[in-house]
Amino acid sequence: MKDPHIRHLLRQTELLQYLNDPHSKVVEELKVPAAKARIDMAVINGAFHGYEIKSASDTLQRLPSQLIAYSYIFDYLTVVTEDKYYERVLKLIPQWVGLSVCVDNSVKTIQPSNLNPSKNGFHIAKLLWNEELIDILTALNIPFKKKQRNWLLCEILAHNVEIETLSLIVRNRLKARSDWKIKEGCAIM
Repeated sequence: MKDPHIRHLLRQTELLQYLNDPHSKVVEELKVPAAKARIDMAVINGAFHGYEIKSASDTLQRLPSQLIAYSYIFDYLTVVTEDKYYERVLKLIPQWVGLSVCVDNSVKTIQPSNLNPSKNGFHIAKLLWNEELIDILTALNIPFKKKQRNWLLCEILAHNVEIETLSLIVRNRLKARSDWKIKEGCAIM
């Protein structure tokens, strides 16, 4: 099975409820700027759930560093793979990360994902565009200088807002975006 087939299968099974939910947004190839990575699929609603696909034609070489990067921002994370890799992936993933296996035309959950215990405010803030950072800092009356670099604005926001509140703010901003494709190269479902 190739990556596009697994994506299609996820859209028809695990993600179908979110694709039809007006309070959810499904994004493909979501950029994770602080880690210079992209997650294959992400669901943004009352939580932030990432889906990393490792098809039989992929390698697992980047998975350990991807897991670290994704652990900074996602509330939940699921690795979706095939029979070829599922035992190896199960040994690599932390206990909170879910594992699903694609078999024929179904997706089987091997390990459900649990709430991530180690999110990082700076990395969550890095998901925002510069104008979004400025809008949020202004709305929250947090002092900053408009000409400060993006990463400094992210640090200021992360240091002044509790992580769960920051996560909520960022999820709401991501869901409200209408021009993802232009700025990020992402596909919105």
